[in-house]
Amino acid sequence: MMGLIDTTPVTCDDKIFSTAEILAAANASGCDEHQLGQCLAVGGLTLADLHNPQSRISLNQHALIHGALHRSCNNPLLGLETGKRLHLTSYGIVGFALLSSATLREALTVAAQFGLLMNFKLGLHINDDDDSARLELNDQYGLSNNQQGFWYYLETSKLLTLLQDILGLGFQCEGIDLAIDAPADEQVRVSDSLGIDVRFNCQRTAIRFAGHWLDAKLAQASSITHASCKATCQAQMREVVQKYDLSYQVQNLLLASGQCIASLSDIADRLHLSPRTLRRRLDALGTSYNALLVEVRKKLAIRYLLNTPMTTEAISELLNYSDAANFRHAFKRWTGRSPREYRVLNNGGKYALRFGHGNSSSVPLHSPAAWAEQSMAAVG
Repeated sequence: MMGLIDTTPVTCDDKIFSTAEILAAANASGCDEHQLGQCLAVGGLTLADLHNPQSRISLNQHALIHGALHRSCNNPLLGLETGKRLHLTSYGIVGFALLSSATLREALTVAAQFGLLMNFKLGLHINDDDDSARLELNDQYGLSNNQQGFWYYLETSKLLTLLQDILGLGFQCEGIDLAIDAPADEQVRVSDSLGIDVRFNCQRTAIRFAGHWLDAKLAQASSITHASCKATCQAQMREVVQKYDLSYQVQNLLLASGQCIASLSDIADRLHLSPRTLRRRLDALGTSYNALLVEVRKKLAIRYLLNTPMTTEAISELLNYSDAANFRHAFKRWTGRSPREYRVLNNGGKYALRFGHGNSSSVPLHSPAAWAEQSMAAVG
């Protein structure tokens, strides 16, 4: 049985992603320095920022810069070409943590645990039985509708590159399923570019491969190197989590509110703060209870749409909207699609708990609601 579609407390404006993908996209686009500078400026970056390993940007900045690069080179497959350039070494120490893992299953678990260090925008799940395996990908952010093709091409391509890097030349992918549409000629070009079967308009986005790869011993496994690399990754994650710790805690409490979304006073009480102190500390982080509430409503709406058969009216009531029309308007503003369109696009109109037959299993790699708490436990 599939686990819940994941949500994450990370907002689209949190500057926590590295510039590795922007650099790879810039190289793949073929832009000259002047064109690249103009594209970076759209997202508020400079050439110096691009090459600074300490630079961090938000998902919204990513989207703006990728959009500018796409327009500059007019290549609908830019995401695929970018992903091909993102080898294990593109991710720093976390890449070596993956490479030194005992098995592919362990490597994928590490990739999910430290997904922020690898700029993951899609949640990862393993769905496997004795003969076959699927690495399934789910939208965690409500990715921009007009760039959805780019994001899915990028994420599947970079994961395919990671699988090839970890497993070596003997690895053969059986194919890729994409839960997006594309013109017929583009579909052919995507398959030709990746050299494997790619199916569009699927219920799930997934990378398919033989099941025996998951638990076979990796040739480059090293327990000492692996432990050392993970310790460094934990320190890096601790820095990220602590920087945004209060806003993450507030969002996690809101995400876990249940039948009634917690008020600011309720949240302050849970955190052993006065409402006034909570407002002041959130203001110092450049956010507010209301801003975080909007993000959480979006994430919960996506979770309910993709994991349950709940109607739009029921979801709007759970999220404390005055009526379903206001909720539909807000959801379309967030994602560019109505709730019904989003549900159909992402899982064929079915809620997501449908997989698993016989001895098959699906293991959620990302934690669904307590990202900050589990991340702190992982790094502690």
